[in-house]
Amino acid sequence: MSRYPVLMASIESAGSPMSLKVSMLAPYISRRAGGLMDCVRNLSRFLENEHEIHVDIIGVEDEFSPEDRGLWGNSSIHLVASKHAAFRYAPELSRKLSSLTPNLLHTHGIWTYLSVAAVRWSKSNGGVTPRPYMVSTHGMLDPWALHNSRWKKIMAGFAFERRHLENAACIHAINQAEAAAIRAFGLKNPVCVIPNGVEVGASNATNRTPPWAAHAASDRKVLLYLGRLHPKKGLSILLRGWKKAFKYEKDWILVIAGWDQGGHRRELEQLTRELKIADSVQFTGPLFGEARDTAYQNADAFVLPSLSEGQPLVVLEAWSHARPVLMTQECNLPEGFENGAAIRMSATVEGAAGALGKLFALEKSALEEMGRRGRDLAIGNFSWSEIASQMFAVYQWVLGRSAPPNCMLFD
Repeated sequence: MSRYPVLMASIESAGSPMSLKVSMLAPYISRRAGGLMDCVRNLSRFLENEHEIHVDIIGVEDEFSPEDRGLWGNSSIHLVASKHAAFRYAPELSRKLSSLTPNLLHTHGIWTYLSVAAVRWSKSNGGVTPRPYMVSTHGMLDPWALHNSRWKKIMAGFAFERRHLENAACIHAINQAEAAAIRAFGLKNPVCVIPNGVEVGASNATNRTPPWAAHAASDRKVLLYLGRLHPKKGLSILLRGWKKAFKYEKDWILVIAGWDQGGHRRELEQLTRELKIADSVQFTGPLFGEARDTAYQNADAFVLPSLSEGQPLVVLEAWSHARPVLMTQECNLPEGFENGAAIRMSATVEGAAGALGKLFALEKSALEEMGRRGRDLAIGNFSWSEIASQMFAVYQWVLGRSAPPNCMLFD
């Protein structure tokens, strides 16, 4: 008997090699999903545009869905109502999946009702072999993530999540660190290692006024943070490090752009007042679309002081705009350090101050060279076209239509 009965089932039931329907489950299709929204949106778009595949995206409806739906263009979007915000309980989800009749289901994220719905869909096959699904964990099995709300996740694991993960035909990791976390969780499924991607193109955002222009002198350099305002992002450490480093360098300002989560912005603003650095730190609120591009293009450098990440899209975006980066090793992008596109920052106050000091000491030409190296990395290693091709190859293998691609790990 096969070690992976789901794979054997998919081999027996695969349809025409030139037709493939995939349904993607996402927690949200809006800004509430953070960088995961852009990952799912771009992956689905490039899969449809460059391969013989139809993708349906199913997400839980929220207050931002009507506005952010436009970001998905012509993608096939299906929204379901949730009766529990945190768990994403959506009773109509199973009916929606049945009506779409996908060959393969791809779940993005774990620890919610989406996991329950995926297993139910897999088993609801008229008593025959289960339908195949795969799971992208998006950093949610990393040690920091598991420790956060630890007991809730232990209970969720017993209740439904381990079953969801253990029965997946394949688990998607975005890098080797995440693959190691998947194995450390005790999972023995096949794992595909495929990074997140980023679009690299010309931008005229330098001709637009950045959101901090009214509050900062034009001759001051800008260090940009963009993302959720959450304790996991290490911003309180960054601010304390900024206090230490800034007393030696007055030519920079720190711009913190992002949406508040759990009242953390208020805590950070209070910290800037306590540290007496409020005149060199600006909070802009969330930035999307052209405003986001404008921020990247008008910043002089980018910082991500996270305590835990899967693979942060914002760093890839900064590199795509040729911006030098300060980041922790927990961002899981070691190629940035190896290729001279990033300055390493340890997740301590002294580590933040030291990394900031290195940044402040760089001449303009050195900053520009670091940014060029980052852009080269984005183009060479993180092209969405190549990433979609790799994922398509995994889909074909899961359905028994091809040999396993090189991105697969079996031990």
